[in-house]
Amino acid sequence: MSSPATVGPYPYFPVEFDKDGNLAKPDQFAAVMKALAQTGENRISDLFVISHGWNNDIPEAEDLYTKIFECFGVVLKQSNPVSDDVRGRRAAVLGILWPSKKFEDAELTAGGAAALDDPTAGAIQLLDTLAGFLGTPDAAQALARAKQLVPQLATSLDARDEFVRIVRAFMPHDTNAEEPAVSEDLYTLNGDELLRRLARPARDTSARNTGGAASFSSGGTASFDGGAAAGLGDWIGKAADGAKSLANLVLYYQMKNRAGVVGRTGAYDMLRRIRAERPADGENALKLHLMGHSFGCRLVTSAVAGPAADTPPLPVDTMSLLQAAFSHYSFAQSYDGTHDGFFRRVVTDPSRVRGPLLITFTAKDKAVGLAYPIASKLARQVASAIGDANDPYGGLGRNGAQKTPSAVGVVLGGVGSPYGFAPRGVYNLDSNAIIGGHSDLAHNEVAWAVLSAVAGA
Repeated sequence: MSSPATVGPYPYFPVEFDKDGNLAKPDQFAAVMKALAQTGENRISDLFVISHGWNNDIPEAEDLYTKIFECFGVVLKQSNPVSDDVRGRRAAVLGILWPSKKFEDAELTAGGAAALDDPTAGAIQLLDTLAGFLGTPDAAQALARAKQLVPQLATSLDARDEFVRIVRAFMPHDTNAEEPAVSEDLYTLNGDELLRRLARPARDTSARNTGGAASFSSGGTASFDGGAAAGLGDWIGKAADGAKSLANLVLYYQMKNRAGVVGRTGAYDMLRRIRAERPADGENALKLHLMGHSFGCRLVTSAVAGPAADTPPLPVDTMSLLQAAFSHYSFAQSYDGTHDGFFRRVVTDPSRVRGPLLITFTAKDKAVGLAYPIASKLARQVASAIGDANDPYGGLGRNGAQKTPSAVGVVLGGVGSPYGFAPRGVYNLDSNAIIGGHSDLAHNEVAWAVLSAVAGA
């Protein structure tokens, strides 16, 4: 299936990256540069750069782009100062495409019922997904062995230990380079205790530490003491639940890591080359508007942050993070009393995001918080509501930017709402009334907010 020539009212240029951030098809980027080199009435004044998050394939990502920008087209047909301003420019869309996989959860996937009926099915499905995401023969071989162990987890301590050793070996080495840190228990607990802790329902985060004992509740309460056979029927399901949680956690951090790699290497280099030809200011200036969804938000944020604090900044005019799947402390000042957020420089360096930075959030986004209840259970963290603004493991798409002094709360309003976005402002857009889920972005109200930021940039 070929990529569309347009998305909404704009010419569309796909650019594919491999998992290491290399251009997969250099001719695609050549087509972008050729379009940006045009002059006269064909001169492109604004370039939207958008990245998807977890998806099955390229058509799914491009379908999302099409739906989002179709809403732009609807809004632009209306007569008002914002639409008139943006409609008077010539814009195009560069769609970043990178290898990602869906983050699986029984409650959020079409096959969820089967996974719930068979407690081992969800864990096995996730191991297949993780193997496909990693895409190496060694990973496939190791995770095939882990799949063989799943039916034995309830009855064998050795199986639990071996399963955990295999799966947690695929956690990225720099997992704790960013906030929030994953508990060291992930790496130090034996397989039995780790799976027991991860099997505990998210609402039960107060298990006693009694030398391997844990308390699990599912309707009623069943107690397990260090591998005893009591409650074995329950433990069959719970062991598989723990295995699924571990596989989900590893897959989440692998995707998070890959989004960062593609952003700070391939996307950063690509956008720097565009800026070399079309600078941010002057006669040949080009306005860059970065947009991301889910882990795509982390990708574009990593591009703006660059490989390191001392690398040349990448100036962009606006950035819109739509249901971002990374930490709500990413832009924070001293989020734990000592450390700033990993991407703090994005909001403090005036040479990076020169116009508004928009962050949509809603409590209805179940996917953003999927990894956080797992991490909270592992750390025995008790929050007023798992994944909310009080949880150290909360996400931007669930809560907006937390402990970020420059962030202003704004309700995502209807088309025509006067926002008054300021240059370099950070805006948490409360989208509870509009956005109904993680990928529910095709709304005229979302398009209006982004275009309002673009018009003022």
